Amino acid sequence: MDSSKNISNEADSINEQACHDLIAPSEWQGFDQVLLQPVDKRHYTQVLCESLIFGGIAFIAVSLAVFLPRELQLPLLLAVLTGLLLLLATVGYLRDRHAKSLAYATCEHELIMQKGFWWVKRTSLPYSRLQHVSLSHGPLERHFNLSTIKCFSAGSGSAEIELPGIEQDTAEHLRQHLLAQAAKANPQLPLEMASQQKELEDTPQTITPERSNDDS
Repeated sequence: MDSSKNISNEADSINEQACHDLIAPSEWQGFDQVLLQPVDKRHYTQVLCESLIFGGIAFIAVSLAVFLPRELQLPLLLAVLTGLLLLLATVGYLRDRHAKSLAYATCEHELIMQKGFWWVKRTSLPYSRLQHVSLSHGPLERHFNLSTIKCFSAGSGSAEIELPGIEQDTAEHLRQHLLAQAAKANPQLPLEMASQQKELEDTPQTITPERSNDDS
């Protein structure tokens, strides 16, 4: 009896020691070891078109506002328009660099997204916290056959990951994959979604009858 207790105590001490074993920094696995995939190259063209469209509208609006009153002298007008062109070119360059910095990776337990070229930001969303995935595409995105993926976590009102520049078929496939991984990581999630859907279906809808002109 005493020998069995000793064996049990030794096993507990070994397990406790194993739980507190330190991991060397060389064995840490960081984001740098994950191979990231850039977004579709058509997204760069989309961003360029957006910059040209909105930049052209802004340039025309400012030009009309400056030229119509005819209160400024020609050298000053040229200086204002030159400064505006430089500002629009800088904004377009920054938007292009930001678009080319977008990258993502679908790992075994999480979705990783990277953005930024001066201040690089990497966001990791575990599948166990993933609750909803939506797709959206504006007019230019539809023209280039692209979509934006938005991933929402539990208790978050806004998208924790918003990834533009994904080809539409790939985006739909990725959305289904993420939802499947979320269902595996959180088995209660499909049940909660089904119960919420059932509550919506069981909620009686009140229809207000229209009043005819004769009743009035």
